[in-house]
Amino acid sequence: MIRLAQLYTGGVGSEIVRRCAGHPELELVAVMVHSDEKAGRDSGELVGAAPNGIVTTQSVDDVVATKPDAAIHSGLTYDLDLITTLLRAGVSVYTGIGGYYLPGSPDFELIDAAAREGNASFSAGGNIPGLISDVWPLFVTGYTGRIRQIRARQWNDVSTYPSGVQIQSLGIGKDVGAEQEYAAMFDAHFTGAIRMSAQMIADGLGVALTDCVLSDKRTVVADHDITLPSSGLVIRTGQVAGIEWTWTATSEDHEFLKVTNQQTAALRLGGGWRQTHEDPPWRVEIDGEPSIVTTFGWPEGAPPGESTSLLNVSRAMNTIPQLVAARPGAVSVLDFPAPRAAGLA
Repeated sequence: MIRLAQLYTGGVGSEIVRRCAGHPELELVAVMVHSDEKAGRDSGELVGAAPNGIVTTQSVDDVVATKPDAAIHSGLTYDLDLITTLLRAGVSVYTGIGGYYLPGSPDFELIDAAAREGNASFSAGGNIPGLISDVWPLFVTGYTGRIRQIRARQWNDVSTYPSGVQIQSLGIGKDVGAEQEYAAMFDAHFTGAIRMSAQMIADGLGVALTDCVLSDKRTVVADHDITLPSSGLVIRTGQVAGIEWTWTATSEDHEFLKVTNQQTAALRLGGGWRQTHEDPPWRVEIDGEPSIVTTFGWPEGAPPGESTSLLNVSRAMNTIPQLVAARPGAVSVLDFPAPRAAGLA
């Protein structure tokens, strides 16, 4: 069994704690929380499951003292100090935010050195980056050749997100122009993340990445007041209800990758915006020989927000065995087999 620490208990972290009960490969040994209200409690009871005897803590030293083999970091932000502390202590770390593919990035030497010092491994993933913009396109390229361009798209419905603040941090629910106060920081952050995806694809294909830039951005406004069911956020008529970003990556002067990420708070906002939940939320097109189109989505009636969250839960847990067995350092699916599920329900 692999001894696992879970860092933080938001939506993803809480589900990981629940799923560790009876897991065939993972034994939960520590749970770290942010708030005083969550500290010192049985982590099973905290997440609405049966008691599991793992008392929550706010101390990384307490986590390390349980001697976990690995930790899943499900925080709201990328915590470089926490991650490197765990790596130096010999704990392999998987995170769902930041550090998606480090070669060529400013953090590579720091994280790679910390992991090698502790004889541990570090990896990251999610749905974008971590699936649609890198891992999935690379997998599909294994079934074609003479590739001219890869195009990846995400259509994401934020209407079921529980936090209005999180939704507004995208610029959705803001007056036209006011969303720009988020643009400089958010656009730069997301461009850096997609650049990591572009670097992974370039490295996987054996080509040089010249640049990755935000090449287009557009918004759409609500034509009526919209009240989101989970967060209670009210988007007034004329406020931003959807945003779409497109990034283009080049190798020399060849545009080999386009990634489009559309975030909307409602359906049927107009032409080019998502019309129904039956439309697949992800699509990858490979212009090659042969050309390939693949889509990825949920069965009819599946809640999109919950399904996306559970995808990230599963990806994190299924990666841990491969991560623990991987070479020390900062690694990715270019270094170990793609994650796979363990056992059956």
